[in-house]
Amino acid sequence: MVALLALAALAGDPVPCAAVTYLTQPQALAEAFPRARVERRTFALTAAQARAVERRARVQLPSRLITAYPAWRGDTLAGTAFFESRTIRTMPGVFMVVVAPDTTITRIEVLAFHEPPDYRPTARWLNVFARRRLDDRLWPARDLPTLAGATLSARSVTESARLALALYETVLVPALAGAAPGEGR
Repeated sequence: MVALLALAALAGDPVPCAAVTYLTQPQALAEAFPRARVERRTFALTAAQARAVERRARVQLPSRLITAYPAWRGDTLAGTAFFESRTIRTMPGVFMVVVAPDTTITRIEVLAFHEPPDYRPTARWLNVFARRRLDDRLWPARDLPTLAGATLSARSVTESARLALALYETVLVPALAGAAPGEGR
């Protein structure tokens, strides 16, 4: 089989790549927030808000249009999910980052990954993000272990996590604090 793929590559024929979708957005939200009411909140960031998020995250925002998914159990915020599609090397990956009300990461899930499977971050590696805050140590090779053979994947997941934390702190917390009683809760 390997010889056949090598011959196809030499002949100029495209080599098949496994593009995989692991979870849909509704499935990921249901797993992250069982028995919770999940809202969809869209924010059009001002230029000043976008600069503040980028400064805090030290990552470029792909768009000033942001969607957050706060989840509620009664009147208590259970957490907020952010989804991001990001080009890893040449193909996209879709990540869900869940931020807890205490501004730590609860979990990160890979929803879709279109790069070769060898570049996909493992669940074990993704678990190192749990309970992490947005600080100078939240980078691969600092407080996060490197991901051998998948440096670009590790960087992409980390940048998505940093953006989610910065968006939560800079945009969502002030928006929820300003909500009228019963609105958004």
